[in-house]
Amino acid sequence: MKNYVLKITLRNSDISRTVAIPADYGFFDLHDVIAITFGWEDYFYHQFNAGGTVIVDDANEDIDLLPDRFKYEYEANLEFFLMNVKNFTYTYDVEQPWVHDIEVEGVLEEGFDHPVLLECGGRMIVEDLLDDDTTSVTLGDAPNKDELNLILDHTFLG
Repeated sequence: MKNYVLKITLRNSDISRTVAIPADYGFFDLHDVIAITFGWEDYFYHQFNAGGTVIVDDANEDIDLLPDRFKYEYEANLEFFLMNVKNFTYTYDVEQPWVHDIEVEGVLEEGFDHPVLLECGGRMIVEDLLDDDTTSVTLGDAPNKDELNLILDHTFLG
């Protein structure tokens, strides 16, 4: 199965993850991979910005808050964007933005049948939801690649 190799780096940090994701997966799946491998708890809306198109969390239904040129993540074809865009961003918590730069590093023509964490740098994110609906974000331990891959296996293979 064809996979795209993506390097995802939390902007202004040394925290990065390199993943292989099957070409037929969607932006929602990529969001899950990022949340799992970085440690985000998925408390807030997220969005991608790829090639001038904002790809939004399908839970965000307030059309007045969305940009003019957007697609819901279930409508946007991930492979179409990855074939045409080599660098894009992922923002977690659009009100207190944590921006991740994503670079397409390559293609595996014979890859994996589900997302796999290939490399990890930096530490895990520890996110706690506060009473005022903001988060406290601290750095945790170094990531355990084998443990994260087990979580990805369980999430995507059931």
